[in-house]
Amino acid sequence: LLGQRTTLSLQLALTMKGSGVGMRLLVAVISVTLIASAESAGYRLSNNVRPSYYNLTINIQGDASNPSSTFDGQVAITLQTNQSNLLEITLHKDALNISSCSLYSKTGVLQQSVATSSLKYDQATQQLTVPLSQALTVNENYTLHFQFTGTVRTDMVGLFSASYVEPATGKTKWVLLTQMQRLNARLVFPCFDEPALKAQFEVHIGRPSGFNSISNTNLINTTSEANNRYVDHFDVTPIMSTYLLAFVISEYQARGSPSDLAIYSRPEYYSKTEDSYNIGQRVVAAYNEVFKMPYKQLGNEVLQFATSPRFPHNGMENWGLIIYSDNVLVRDPGYTDGLKEKEFSTRIIAHETSHMWFGNSVTFSWWSYFWLNEAFARYYEYFMANELCPEYQLDQQFVVRQLQMILRTDAMPSQPMSSPEASVQTPAEIAHKFSSIAYAKGASIVRMWRNIMGGDNFDKSIQSYLKEYHLNNTRPSDLFAHLKQNWPAKPNVDLDVFFTDFTEQEGYPMITVNFTENNHRAVLRQKRFLSNPGDGSNATIKYTIPITFATNLKPTFQNMTPGIYFMKNITQVQLNSQDELDWIILNVKQSNYYRVLYDTPILNNIQLALTQSDHSSIPVESRAQLVDDLFNFAYAKMLDYVEVFQFVEYMSKEVSYIPWYAAYNGMERVAKRLTPQQLTNFEKYLKDITSAVYTKLGVNSKNNDVVLDVYNRELQVSWLCKYQNAACNNDVKQSFEQNLEKPTPDYRETYYCAAARTTGYARVLELYQKETNSGERELLWRAASCTRDYRNHYTTQILGKSTTVAEKIEGLAQMYEQNPDLVSAIFAMITEDIQLLYSALGTWSATAEVLSDLADYFTTTEQQKQFSDFIDKNSALFGTSVSILKTAQTTVSANLLWADQRLGKFVNFLASRNGAAGLTIATALLMTMSALISCLLK
Repeated sequence: LLGQRTTLSLQLALTMKGSGVGMRLLVAVISVTLIASAESAGYRLSNNVRPSYYNLTINIQGDASNPSSTFDGQVAITLQTNQSNLLEITLHKDALNISSCSLYSKTGVLQQSVATSSLKYDQATQQLTVPLSQALTVNENYTLHFQFTGTVRTDMVGLFSASYVEPATGKTKWVLLTQMQRLNARLVFPCFDEPALKAQFEVHIGRPSGFNSISNTNLINTTSEANNRYVDHFDVTPIMSTYLLAFVISEYQARGSPSDLAIYSRPEYYSKTEDSYNIGQRVVAAYNEVFKMPYKQLGNEVLQFATSPRFPHNGMENWGLIIYSDNVLVRDPGYTDGLKEKEFSTRIIAHETSHMWFGNSVTFSWWSYFWLNEAFARYYEYFMANELCPEYQLDQQFVVRQLQMILRTDAMPSQPMSSPEASVQTPAEIAHKFSSIAYAKGASIVRMWRNIMGGDNFDKSIQSYLKEYHLNNTRPSDLFAHLKQNWPAKPNVDLDVFFTDFTEQEGYPMITVNFTENNHRAVLRQKRFLSNPGDGSNATIKYTIPITFATNLKPTFQNMTPGIYFMKNITQVQLNSQDELDWIILNVKQSNYYRVLYDTPILNNIQLALTQSDHSSIPVESRAQLVDDLFNFAYAKMLDYVEVFQFVEYMSKEVSYIPWYAAYNGMERVAKRLTPQQLTNFEKYLKDITSAVYTKLGVNSKNNDVVLDVYNRELQVSWLCKYQNAACNNDVKQSFEQNLEKPTPDYRETYYCAAARTTGYARVLELYQKETNSGERELLWRAASCTRDYRNHYTTQILGKSTTVAEKIEGLAQMYEQNPDLVSAIFAMITEDIQLLYSALGTWSATAEVLSDLADYFTTTEQQKQFSDFIDKNSALFGTSVSILKTAQTTVSANLLWADQRLGKFVNFLASRNGAAGLTIATALLMTMSALISCLLK
């Protein structure tokens, strides 16, 4: 079934491709010369055969209410060779049964019918080799034709199925859809499944009545067949990689028009996709402007969004048919239409749509350079969304949610953004490149480049890069060449070294700073920052570092252009000042990819500056940077946590969300390791440093709230009420008793959780029991499980028959995670009769996992002994699953050792601080840094 336009005969189909669209295709594909050349261990295809066109038909059997679990198809692949005497063609397939294979000449004449028994298949490399009876003529078109069958999968790769229940009828409805990235096109049809082997695709979908189908391009027409079946025929795609091919077979309804923008979703979702539709239109218009290459000039008239009730990612950037998880595009009024949900939709739509340029039009040449797609998509996810919706302040949020997050990851054994092609060959090696390094580090490096270059220069570079490599594949050097064309001439730097230092080397540097010459000179030294220098990572790596700074004399925090680069081959950099300096802050707005550790006097003066009016004009990004850096230096044993928490006392005057996000992120590691007795003093510390922000925000929304106030209130209430702050608990209790209205979706779970800890448990549980919305029920269950009435909740709800196993596990976790002072009591309750939990969960392995997760919150030797005694007494019950408990036992020992070695001084600090006068500026200024800093600065 080659489609109405191609059903007269295979010969006619091949002849027609010699003109019109087919000829344009051939000329364009021949111009695609950047084919991956690395070959290793047989995993890479040879570049001696290049496909240019796929004519693909996929037939789905069954009917709309019960589609078949298998499909059949056929594909005609137009290809050429550049090698004389070639006697075989090798391509990919996986989990397909080939029923026929034929080779046709450029005129459509059958040249060879290949016996399926002669096909050679290598399971490890998923390569199918077709033997030829005579050599192909160089640079001449041939067509390789396969007929095959495959499986409609359930694991969300290749062609898979998803289902949902139609609310009006209660009927189960089916969606069949594709996910081809990374190496899954070969699960759907035989193909040359590598990103540089681009081609055009003509798709035909055979389906039963009751379904409709969409694909990457316009639906041209639909033909009727026997047995109440139809075939949908789609226009030819642009030249693209196999992993971007997509189709969806469903009963979906469209909002909008594919020639503008269309959203396909379940009919009952039509009214809930209007916001996403409007965001999509604004995003496309913005990219058309910034890239100076409008979407429709890329080669596809169609842009469609489709939802899925089950999908492995937030979205997948198939060219012309972006598939999203339902929760990205569907905004349910009163449930999923809060500020955070709208921000999430905007970011993900901006991310996936940017791929039409970065990834689809211009594609990396091999998976080792995957960041060339994702670094830009993640960057524009935040910064294009920030242009469209400045109220979310996503330029600031990027620092704490992306940059600081990946700095923590990249301080451990990691990988570079770019890897040698020879080192990325197997499916596992390719999968390894799909990491936060490609996304978050990549975006952070792109941000660094843009801030150094300036927006106009950066945009010019991107525009010329996208124009030159349209429909082609690139390596990082191609991008670098365009950045160089617009890079500022001053200060001088070897750009090749600078670019590769941060893309081909793993990790990142830290700079230590101290004053000399009576505070007229700042001396900078660099080394690689590692959370654990003994983890085997190479600590000798050096980097070319852009130096930006502001001082008390010149607080130029808006200038992110470096005045100098710290070259990797020198030992130190000196910054001189005619006048005496009180403080200096490097890496303004944390614009560049490194950490900074200041000598004690500098840090004392920075803290003093932060307590002054408007924090002495030090911006929120730099305040968050100071806090995050200090917590990570303490984690790496370069500081004691006492010094960090003393510095953080400046936050008694801090009301901005961004620094608080960084502070709580840093505190999490410490708070989790404090004993129930120590938590009392920790709560007092929290009460003191949150005085200003809690006074400003309280527990109820205010008319003058900005978006980040809403986010910050949720953050403060989450922490303060969790650690039993009396004011927080009382305010939530009174608010909940006096107000029957639902809080906003952004705040609902935190607010209900806090209410359930006080007198609101019964009401929250009642809300859960009466709720019909599935997402809201999950939220209310988690909130109800925050209760401190843990025994009642455990016996009547968690062990009850009305909750699922997943709810039981989640409810247990909520109880102790949200009430860390009750961990011992909850463990004792569960282990009074472990058979009860086993009966509720159904397996000893699940029971062991629950206990293992709980044990991660143990902080005392008494708890450790309780756990050991329990294992000794009950190991026979768990059988082989006792290994889970044994592993947890080792983790408990490691956690207690860490706390004993790292938190002793901090615990004493909390106790003595709370026994004295509490928070004072004098206390904050009397900071004594550890001797280790002096060593680092020598």
